[in-house]
Amino acid sequence: MGWTGRALAAAVHRGTIVRVRQGWYASAFESADNLAAWRVGGRLTCVSGATFFGLSTRSTRLIHIAVPPTASRLRDPSDMRCRLTSKSGAVIHWRPPRAGGAFVESPLTCLLDMCQCESPEFVVAAVDSALHAGLISRGAWHSALADLPLKLRLQLADVDGRSESIIESLSRFRCRAVGLRVRIQVTLAPGLRVDLVIGETLVVEVDGREHHSDPAAFERDRIRDARLTALGYRVLRFSYSQVMHNWPSVEAAILAAVGHGDHRLHA
Repeated sequence: MGWTGRALAAAVHRGTIVRVRQGWYASAFESADNLAAWRVGGRLTCVSGATFFGLSTRSTRLIHIAVPPTASRLRDPSDMRCRLTSKSGAVIHWRPPRAGGAFVESPLTCLLDMCQCESPEFVVAAVDSALHAGLISRGAWHSALADLPLKLRLQLADVDGRSESIIESLSRFRCRAVGLRVRIQVTLAPGLRVDLVIGETLVVEVDGREHHSDPAAFERDRIRDARLTALGYRVLRFSYSQVMHNWPSVEAAILAAVGHGDHRLHA
């Protein structure tokens, strides 16, 4: 493109570009994860790629990078002067190149790579959000599962693009895993849509991270709960932290309500 070594060095000195690795440069405004992927010698994938696309994932300190089988001289994601080691904080996915962008694999490839590193429930949550965002189709996902073991394929096939959050997806997956009949995003009355309904009348609502910092939202939820109760529903409400970090207590509460007949589950 006509750049000389002196011009490149001057641009690096000014901070308008950065030297990623030997012979490779990028905009100084590129994200840290994108630069780390190129510094290693590949593209973002798995959880890191899913995060790039804004999909529902849990946080991780490791960066996941897809690298061709023939790649060599991989570098540390934070320092191009150091070789990649087991302590570099990178998970390498060795495989032939697939369709994708300059810094990241395609959404479908990222989700498939998640099957190697994440449990089925977190893969399903990420796929739900990809469907919701229109990044993949249900047909493409089911076709991509064809080569997986039957048990895993059945678990990963239970996806739903109507899900609006990671905690909603996880709650649905986990409730169905213990044999409960679950519907999501159910409209029970005009202007009254709920996250999950178990059986006929047990409503489960899951609140996002910021819920308790908003008094108005807290008040609206109590009005909703009162309205649902008046309509004959039993309401259980759980926080983001409970679903993500203390699921056994959530499951115990749901199963207790079911045991008391609050769900009116038909045989």
